[in-house]
Parts: sequence; C-alpha cells; structure tokens
Amino acid sequence: MVEFLRRNRVLVATVILLAVGTILVAGGAGQRLREDRLGRFFLEVLAPLQQAVTAITDVVQDGWEGIAGVVTARREVLRLAARVRELERQLARLPELELENERLRALLEFRETLTGDLIAARVIGRDPTALSRTLTIDRGTADGIVNGAAVLAPDGVVGAVFLASAHAARVLLITDHNSGVDAVVQRTRARAIVEGRVDGRCGLKFVKRTEELLVGDLVLTSGLDGVFPRGMPIGRIVSVDKRGQGLFQYATVEPAVDFDRLEEVLVSRGRVEPLGDAASPSGGPARPGGE
Repeated sequence: MVEFLRRNRVLVATVILLAVGTILVAGGAGQRLREDRLGRFFLEVLAPLQQAVTAITDVVQDGWEGIAGVVTARREVLRLAARVRELERQLARLPELELENERLRALLEFRETLTGDLIAARVIGRDPTALSRTLTIDRGTADGIVNGAAVLAPDGVVGAVFLASAHAARVLLITDHNSGVDAVVQRTRARAIVEGRVDGRCGLKFVKRTEELLVGDLVLTSGLDGVFPRGMPIGRIVSVDKRGQGLFQYATVEPAVDFDRLEEVLVSRGRVEPLGDAASPSGGPARPGGE
C-alpha cells in the first residue's frame, strides 16, 4: 500500500484535494458568501486543477477516438487493397479468356464441318520425354472414348487415342514414330503413308517414283484407314528425296497442327465424315485443304 501511494502520490493528492474542495463547497452552499472564506480559498486553488483534469480528459478522449479512427481506416485500407488485388487478377485473366473464347469458337466452327459423334476435350498433359510423342486429354471411357478414336483440331489431324481410363486418355500424335496415317497428296491424288519422325515432323513414304511431288503440296487423310475422316489436313511437303534406285520416293511433311500450342481438341466417338461427304466426288476431298 505504501509503495502504491509513493508511486501515485501526485494522483492521490489531486484526488484528495478535489474531494476536500467538493465537500467544502457542498457544506458551505447554505452559508452566506461573506462567511465562506475557506470555500473561496479552495475553489480558487482547485479551479486550475479541475481545468487541467478536464483538459487531460478531453485529450485522452480525443486520443482514443483518433486511435479508433486509425484502426477503422487501416481496416478499410486493407479491405480496399484486397479488392484491388482481386480486380487486378480478374483484369489479368481477361486476355486469356478472350483467347480461350476464340479457340473454342474456332473448334465449334470446325465441328460444324463434320458429321458424326464428336466430343470436345482439353489437353491436360504432354509427354516430357523425347522417346514418344503423346499428349493427355481430360476425357475417357466414361465419356465414350475408346482406343483408336480419332483426335482432330481445326488445323488438321492430331492423332489417335491409344490408352483410355475412366476420365482421361492418351493420344499418339501423328509425329510419333509408331504412328501411321493413310494419306493422299491433294494436288495429284497420289497415295502414300504418313509416318512420324524423331525430329517432330512426318515422313511421306511409299509414293511411286512416277508421281510428281512438289514442295508446298498439301497432304490430306484418305479416310481408307477407318480411323480419320477423309480430307483432313495432315501437313505440307517441305522437301522431296528421290535418291536411290527403289520404286518409291520419300518426302518430309511439316504437320499442319502446332502440337506445342494445342489446348483443345475434338475426339470421335464413332464414324466421322466431312459434312456432305456422301455428295462429294469419290476422288476428291470433301473439304478444300487450301490449295
């Protein structure tokens, strides 16, 4: 107790003086003013103290109000900052959403050029090694996908499903060395087989030496392999090799599809043909390929 009084002696003295002054003022309220000399004395002495206490109280109250205002303002600043970050994220996604809409629109327009049962799929993985050229899509047997299903893109042929689970499937690209597609050169109607190569391109083989192959010729699917609809672009010839004495010549084909940038595809769930193929001439593609 003594230690408390020693540490807070100023406060205790002030309280005592205020109490005494209050008692004296109250006790002398009924007396005449000329007899209340002691009351006037204490009033004169305590008035500055009361004024100081009032000023301190006002300062403390204003301080607490200021602190509360700062806390409220800080909370509002943090809320607005979080909102700004969210709006910035949404704004950053707008260009990506626009690009995705353009791709999906192109995929839909491409779908309208085909007849048959097709389903859209998203590319969710790629083979990280150079031993094979495959990609993974987010559709599987639960969606009606089976092994051997054709995989197509608006630019042309992608490949065929070779492994399917319930909700995913792996696609063997036409650039894989195990791939083979029955093909035709659009300009000359020369028959050939397109195979994958280790350099990411395709090779055109089993073309008779008597057939004319030119750089820039468009190579299409023939539809005779029972996998791909006919008239789908495979790629363009970039070089021709007639060396050797064999019966056939060989050409290098640049694929029509950029597999590194491929994000959405169409997968067949049955027989697929170009629109109006039944009315197409038997020797020509149902859809112009750009020649």
